[in-house]
Amino acid sequence: MNKKSPAYVLSFMAAICLVFGTGISVVNYATQGLLAKNAARHQNRVLCRAFQLDVAGASAEAYQQAVDAAIRTSVVGGRTVYECVAPGKEGVGFVAGGMGFWDRIECVVVLSPDLRNVLNVQVLDQKETPGLGARIEEPWFTDQFKGLALVWDHPQGQRVLVGANPAPNAANEVDAITGATQTSMALMRFFNEELDAFRAAYSAAKPLNPEP
Repeated sequence: MNKKSPAYVLSFMAAICLVFGTGISVVNYATQGLLAKNAARHQNRVLCRAFQLDVAGASAEAYQQAVDAAIRTSVVGGRTVYECVAPGKEGVGFVAGGMGFWDRIECVVVLSPDLRNVLNVQVLDQKETPGLGARIEEPWFTDQFKGLALVWDHPQGQRVLVGANPAPNAANEVDAITGATQTSMALMRFFNEELDAFRAAYSAAKPLNPEP
């Protein structure tokens, strides 16, 4: 066959695609179990950090055991809810997610049992710019949420504020990330939306004690 003919070129390209496509499929199939195990380990590790659980080691089994011992899961309004029953670490958590500047951001949010305060926030997944928006994972940023008041009587988008606030020292504000305004604003937007949706579903399923 003439190696310069269109038929030869197309046949060669088809053969190359078939070989590499098959190889990729085989690798993907062979590693599915490992990928699933790594994903479960990562989620359990984030849950342990979010609920500040004690973990006996760094193996996947250690994280799984810590989660199994301290956290009870249920489905409320189509959303998985995590309730910590470890003495002194009681809280209720859920995964809040929304569009960041580049891609979707997902965080584990832990609230007090009465839903009046944020106890912790830990990032589960993000693909923001390294050194800028990706700093939402850093402790200096996430630690700001510990003990943060949720001002439910404020407008929906202002229950939690990220960035400058006209009222100094507001109990519901955290500092934004310098140079990552869009990521900070996106986080505030979907965070407030998710808090509202979670509170409505959780309160309907498990009525809360009225505020004094």
